[in-house]
Amino acid sequence: MYYYRIAEITLESVYKLASFSAFACEGGPADVRLEGTTKLPEAGRDCYSGTIVHRRTADGWFFHPRGEDQIGLYVNQDYTLLRLLGQKKKVVSGFTEWFIRIGLECFLARRGYVSLHAAAVEKDGHAYAFSAPSGVGKSTRAEAWQGGLGAELINGDRPLIDARRMVLYGVPWDGKEQCFRNVSYPLKAICEVRRSDSVYVRKMSFAQRRKLLLRQCFLPMWDTETAAVQMANITAIASKAEIVRVFSGPEEKDACALYDALKMNQYLKEEPDMKAKAGFVLRNVVDEHILMPTGDNIGKFNGTVLLNDVSALVWEKLQNPISREDLLQAILDEFEVEKAVASADLDKLLETLRGYGIIEDD
Repeated sequence: MYYYRIAEITLESVYKLASFSAFACEGGPADVRLEGTTKLPEAGRDCYSGTIVHRRTADGWFFHPRGEDQIGLYVNQDYTLLRLLGQKKKVVSGFTEWFIRIGLECFLARRGYVSLHAAAVEKDGHAYAFSAPSGVGKSTRAEAWQGGLGAELINGDRPLIDARRMVLYGVPWDGKEQCFRNVSYPLKAICEVRRSDSVYVRKMSFAQRRKLLLRQCFLPMWDTETAAVQMANITAIASKAEIVRVFSGPEEKDACALYDALKMNQYLKEEPDMKAKAGFVLRNVVDEHILMPTGDNIGKFNGTVLLNDVSALVWEKLQNPISREDLLQAILDEFEVEKAVASADLDKLLETLRGYGIIEDD
C-alpha cells in the first residue's frame, strides 16, 4: 500500500501515484481509499465537463474520457472510495491522475477545502495567492515575488484553502508547470491580478469577492450536493479572507511595491464594476479597431463600431469586471492626456457603449 497526506486527509492507494511522491506519508487510518476494479460501466445519465464525462451510477459516479468508457474512475457517493478501471500498471501518471484529483477535490470540498485557480507563494511565513483567468499573469507575478522578494513558490496553479481556518496548502496536482510543495501557511491575501503600469491595490466588496471565487474555484456542478457544500465554503472564504484586486506590472520592482502596499494595507476604496457583454469581438483591420457582433448578436446589432486607440484599450479592459476609476487609470498610464480630459472622454465613451447595449454593470 501507498499512503499520501494532502492537507489534513490521508489517501490509501494500491497504486503508486507519480506526482504525489512529495506527499507520501506513513501508513495509518485512511480517509479515502484508491483501488482497482474490472467492473465495466453500465449506461447512465452523463454530464460533460470539457474532455471528461461524469456518469451517474447507482452509488456514485463514473468519470471517463469522451468517447471511451472502458477506462476511468468510479467514485462512491461521499468520495471515500475511488476505483480505477483499466489501470494495468502499478504506477499511475498523466491523464489518470487527473481523474483521481477530481475525486479528491470533491472529497476535500466536503471537508471544507476549496481548490483555487491561482499561483501561491510564501513570504514571511504567510501565503499570498495570485488569481486571474489564464494568460493574465498570475504565474508571472508569483515569479516576480520570488525574484524580487525572495518568496517561495507553494503551488503554481491550484492551491488548496481551508475555508474554516484560512490556511493555504500545496497539493500534488497543478497545471502545465507542475510546481508544488508539501507545505502550508496562514493565508494573508488572495489577489485578483490586473495588468497595469501603476502599482496599487483596490478593496473589493463581498459580492465582488464571491464572484471572483465562483469564477476561479473548483465547482463540481454535475454533483449538486457537493457543489452546494462548495458554494458554502466559497461564501465562508469571501467573508473571512483578505481578497483584493491588485494592479501591477510583471517586474520585480513592481512586486516589491505591491508587497509594501499589501503589508501596509494601503488600499483604495471599493468601486462598482462594469464589464463587456459576451457576443462581440474586437478586430484590427488596416490599423483600425472595429468592434463586431458575433453569433446571435449579428441579427440584433446594426453594423459595427469603429474605435480609436483609447476606446480599444477600454474595451480590452472591460473583458474582465473593472471599475470606472481603474479604466481611467489605465488610460492615464497608456496615453499622454490630462486627467480631466481623459475623465470626460471616458464618460462619453461609456455612455455610448451603454447606448449600444454592449456593456453592463457587474
